[in-house]
Amino acid sequence: MPLHGFTRLFENMLNHPNIKVMLNTDYREIEKAIPCQEIVYTGPVDEFFDYHYGKLPYRSLDFYHETHNTQVFEPAPVINYPNQHLYTRVTEFKYLTGQEHSKTNIVYKFPKAEGDPYYPVPRPVNQEIYKQYKALVDATPEIYFVGRLATYKYYNMDQCVS
Repeated sequence: MPLHGFTRLFENMLNHPNIKVMLNTDYREIEKAIPCQEIVYTGPVDEFFDYHYGKLPYRSLDFYHETHNTQVFEPAPVINYPNQHLYTRVTEFKYLTGQEHSKTNIVYKFPKAEGDPYYPVPRPVNQEIYKQYKALVDATPEIYFVGRLATYKYYNMDQCVS
């Protein structure tokens, strides 16, 4: 975990006069209006190429938040529950932030097939489709495709920030 959190880390990285951050913006609506030489793209690779080879499947999540009247709820900041529960992970944020309070907040993560994309689905048939998109990526050198969605690969957070 970065010393001041991921938000501060990215704020510091993006605080440069040559970098313009535009949130909640559809790239297709602005691509001709904003002159640039290079772009960093972090969205779904299949969406970028208008689903030319079909839609890649992504796993989505639902989040359920709870507040508990106890200093700590879990014995660790993140606990994975791969098989025995409907949720896959519980996160208790105060471990990660160093927050001290008499109450604590946790979030349950429930996997689902539809919704905002979070994780690629690692199956051989999906990798074959991604290989076709990867050829389009390689033919687009002015755009950097990065992150789980754009490279159709799972990354742990330590791999992303190290």
